[in-house]
Amino acid sequence: MTDAQSFSYVALGADGRRVRGEVPGPSEQAAFERLRRQGLSPLKLSPVRTQARGGDHGLGDRESAEILLSLADLLSAGADMRSSLNVLLSRAQVSRVANACRRLLREISAGQALDAAFAKTLAPRHGFVAALVAAGEASGDLPQALRRAGEMLEAAIKLRQQLVAALAYPLFVLLSTLAAAGVILLAVVPSLEPLVSEGGEGSAPILSGLLAASRLLREHGLVLGGGLGVVIALTLALGRAGLLAGPLDRLWLAGPWRRTTCALAFGGFSMSLGAMLSAGAPMSEALRLAIGAVRSDLAKTRLRIVLQQVRQGVSLSQALQAVKGFPPTIVRLVSVGESTGALGRMLQRSGKLEEAAAVRDIEAAARLLGPALIVLLGGLIGLMMAGLLSGVTELGQAALN
Repeated sequence: MTDAQSFSYVALGADGRRVRGEVPGPSEQAAFERLRRQGLSPLKLSPVRTQARGGDHGLGDRESAEILLSLADLLSAGADMRSSLNVLLSRAQVSRVANACRRLLREISAGQALDAAFAKTLAPRHGFVAALVAAGEASGDLPQALRRAGEMLEAAIKLRQQLVAALAYPLFVLLSTLAAAGVILLAVVPSLEPLVSEGGEGSAPILSGLLAASRLLREHGLVLGGGLGVVIALTLALGRAGLLAGPLDRLWLAGPWRRTTCALAFGGFSMSLGAMLSAGAPMSEALRLAIGAVRSDLAKTRLRIVLQQVRQGVSLSQALQAVKGFPPTIVRLVSVGESTGALGRMLQRSGKLEEAAAVRDIEAAARLLGPALIVLLGGLIGLMMAGLLSGVTELGQAALN
């Protein structure tokens, strides 16, 4: 076994209470002796399975934020990192959280640097956490750095929830209307087919068109559904292969909605960069990690020139001003922050302002889109019903004549 092996234990403390946690050691005997030296009486020891390399990438934003904020609270209360992780491990109700705590405890107990341990444990998109941890250690305020990282993840979760809530109603209206149209074409229209057949060709043209559409769906529905499934599967495969990333990125950041999408992409970048600078991280390292945390490849490409220019001595505000689509509000506040010495705070504030403005724009568009879809799709259903009624009326008149 390696030194990184660890054992979960149940032991009696000096006060007679049961204590649970993990202890590193090359063997069970070594772990037992270590617990005895800590004043604990081991009752049970069992080896902990090691996690796969590369970190627990199944850990979500919410779970990562929970770990970071809980650690910040425990450290602020005076606990050390190992004790805090053991407390979280004993309280963890989600296996992914428990696995992450075990890995952190194992890495730290094996002598791994704290920032490197977080980098290995959390998902790659959370790379900025390691920079905040390193900066917090250097400044002597690790709890605040962990709290800032957790708050950033919570802000990202809140942003996603706001976007989903804004778009849920228009999507519901669209799906409901399509379902209603399907019921009309597949259940109502076919019942009138015998009447049209008796009326002869050329009668009830609108109804005949609806019948043709209904017949197409009924006779070739499986083929159409299969074709749609193939298209969806092919799209997903291309997406996983990364072949759609470029076109979608360009559509996302260069489309007619680019002002809003750029505010979201670059606002998040500004918040990450500001948080790391406020924690004391060096500008070059903070920029590198903040750029890496941006999910849009096109936005990353636009921002990499900023890192190069800053390393060459160009001010951050001047470098950001040259980035295509970068919000001018952030540039102005960055310039103010550079002159006042509050760059980190200004970056965070401007990023929050841009994200909030983008969310308001999306919510406003969704509020307009919902009624617009109701009118448009309601008109479509009304047109179908009018076609049915006019067709039945024409058939009735033809029968009377």
